[in-house]
Amino acid sequence: MEAILYYTSYPLLWVISRLPFTVVYWISDFVYFIVYYVINYRKDVIRGNLKIAFPELNEEQIKKLHRQNMKHFCDMFIEMIKSMGMSEKQMLKRFTCENVDLVNQYAGSSKPIICMYGHQASYEWTMALTKQMDFNVFGVYKPLRNKKFDGLIRRIREKFNAQLIPMKQASTKMRSQSKKGNVFFALVADQAPKRGRSSDFTKFFNRPTAVFRGGERFGKKYDGVVVFLRVTKIKRGYYTSRYELVTDSGASTEDWFITDKFFNLLEDQIRKQPAYYLWSHKRWRTIPAEKYATADFSPTIESP
Repeated sequence: MEAILYYTSYPLLWVISRLPFTVVYWISDFVYFIVYYVINYRKDVIRGNLKIAFPELNEEQIKKLHRQNMKHFCDMFIEMIKSMGMSEKQMLKRFTCENVDLVNQYAGSSKPIICMYGHQASYEWTMALTKQMDFNVFGVYKPLRNKKFDGLIRRIREKFNAQLIPMKQASTKMRSQSKKGNVFFALVADQAPKRGRSSDFTKFFNRPTAVFRGGERFGKKYDGVVVFLRVTKIKRGYYTSRYELVTDSGASTEDWFITDKFFNLLEDQIRKQPAYYLWSHKRWRTIPAEKYATADFSPTIESP
């Protein structure tokens, strides 16, 4: 069944990837109409998250932000498909970096670069930056259940010389590659742990939030240079990014420093462009009381 779904869908995806952007965004507009007005995709989850993050907004403002968010969500989905047929030149025209030299100055160093970023703006097109970096680049990702589509996603994300690492293999890969030096690890660090699994909580939008601390642990263990990648949407189909140094010596940081700094920077980024964050996941589904006995709390919040 997985193979049938893939082979029947792939020709359509291939055709879309070769269409002009004008036509691609017409398709996105149509998908938005279906997703927002017909299916009501995760309406309650999205609006619930927006109300938690922005309690100062009234109902009409929440609805407007929801509409903008779904339009961007559909654009980002169609842009990922479009990237199948995009050249390096086309990609770098639409996704730029203001200060790639900030990370390239560490090229040749024995310290790994740990790049942390969130589900903001165009996290899929960050792959374009690998051509500008003087490192062996590895991206940590969560494989799809459908192996055929997982293979497609890998081909899309690896087309500019990055190598993908499944989350479960990240620790082993980081250990082996860090010994070689000149490596850059990219990870989307705002994933929401499954309910009941996380014992770590930090403050995010003034609310205790369950988080993964993998980026911090890797940075401390391998004394990595940790950076935050801030992605900003300029207009439809155009993005710019900027690296911000979190620490140049992960091993010397206090517990929670890297994680708290990341979520502070991410929240600042989201508040500047709230419509472009991935609000469709249950970000606050786990509450501290459920994990009180074993929970580890950031100094930014008080344990219950």
